[in-house]
Amino acid sequence: MDKIIEQDCLEYLEKIDLSPLKGKTVLITGANGLIGTYLITLLHLANVHRNLGVELIAVSRSSPCEKLRDIFEDRYHFLSVNLAEEDLPALPCKTDYIIHGATYAQPGKFLERHGETIHLNTVVTESLLKLALRDHATLLFLSSSEIYGNPDPAHIPTAEDFPGLCPTDNVRAVYAESKRMGETLCYCYREFEGVDAKAARISMTYGPGVSIHDKRVMGQFMKQALTNRKIEMLDDGRKERTFCYIADCMLMLLNILLYGKEFVYNVGGRDRISIRELAQEICSLTGSTLTVKPSQERTAQSIEVSPDRVQLDIGKVCTEFHLETLKPFREGLARTIAWNRQLLN
Repeated sequence: MDKIIEQDCLEYLEKIDLSPLKGKTVLITGANGLIGTYLITLLHLANVHRNLGVELIAVSRSSPCEKLRDIFEDRYHFLSVNLAEEDLPALPCKTDYIIHGATYAQPGKFLERHGETIHLNTVVTESLLKLALRDHATLLFLSSSEIYGNPDPAHIPTAEDFPGLCPTDNVRAVYAESKRMGETLCYCYREFEGVDAKAARISMTYGPGVSIHDKRVMGQFMKQALTNRKIEMLDDGRKERTFCYIADCMLMLLNILLYGKEFVYNVGGRDRISIRELAQEICSLTGSTLTVKPSQERTAQSIEVSPDRVQLDIGKVCTEFHLETLKPFREGLARTIAWNRQLLN
């Protein structure tokens, strides 16, 4: 088991009452992803340290990643299934809770696999809703802040009641619009079929598990800093993002799954920084240098489709579940860098 992730999960295990899960079966799709890895590790540790007796069914398009391999050795159930191409096979037992996280979230991947992305967020979502209806299970759909598009300044921070500004003739719509349709399916099954379905709109999650091979900005900055001791930015880095540490994200998701009364919740962090400030923080933590070299290779399309500022209003989730203290960004970033150093070494 990954030691840094284990430390995080043991710390956060003290912050939530997981007793409703005692003796229950939890199905998690996207098991090898950042969120899936943390959820599975925490639930396994709850079994070890709390005698919770949770049965885990994990689904991913590939076999268990290294971080999960020893957890699934001779225990639980891991199904290597590409849900973008195959139906979910017969399960070994009835489900009580379903967390649907299988998708492609990196822009490069969801554009390359646009058809699969839409399928995972819509067709697969409905198939899992049908399973939840059959088993009388609670389903949590992992949605995204992308469904808000590029909100006007009056709606930043963005609350759950903002309808979103998402043009369909935009490459990013592959992900955003399919997430919106996934939410609509959840709403219909909740309102008309009685399924306890909920949606979590997640924004900019980071932490151990975000590697230097991740094509998004944090992964690429860490790669440059850890391998070349310098970061070269391709623009002035004015765009702002609000980052949420993965363990805080996991805590919010489990509270929503177990105790949430409403349909939709924002899930995110409080620490809003610019892309340039992100680069500066990584340089500070790694002893690297920062230069700005505007690139002519960046297309106008790649620039215009990315929102200028992403910041969710997380007042509902923090107030309802009494989440007062979140991991400070610099501390979380240091742990993420330490995890990547561990891999490189």
